Amino acid sequence: MTGNRVQIIIRTTDTERDQVKKLAQEKDVSMNQFILDAIFDSTSDSSDSKSDIKMIEILEGQLAKKDEQIEQMQKLLDQQQQLTLQTNQQIQHLQLEETKETEKKLEAFEEKEAKKGFFSRWFNS
Repeated sequence: MTGNRVQIIIRTTDTERDQVKKLAQEKDVSMNQFILDAIFDSTSDSSDSKSDIKMIEILEGQLAKKDEQIEQMQKLLDQQQQLTLQTNQQIQHLQLEETKETEKKLEAFEEKEAKKGFFSRWFNS
């Protein structure tokens, strides 16, 4: 790109200019070079691609870790559901036993009352 250089003027806000300046400083190039690189995709492309590849690798690693965590949570949830089911079944079993015992006690009481004589029932003794 040797040859006659011409000047191109662009209008930006102060904020936009500050952003371009900051980005250029981060890349350690002049604002002019930064703008040319951004327009023509010259040298910035290769370094950006490398950093993009690294970022993708990092994100893929994090995604794999999150997948493992989700799988672990699903296993734990399944175990919790199984334990809850077992607990509910035990509660139902105990309630059934309690109902049977209550029925037996009621039957025994009714039999005892039926065996009482006429005067026992009449005088509640």
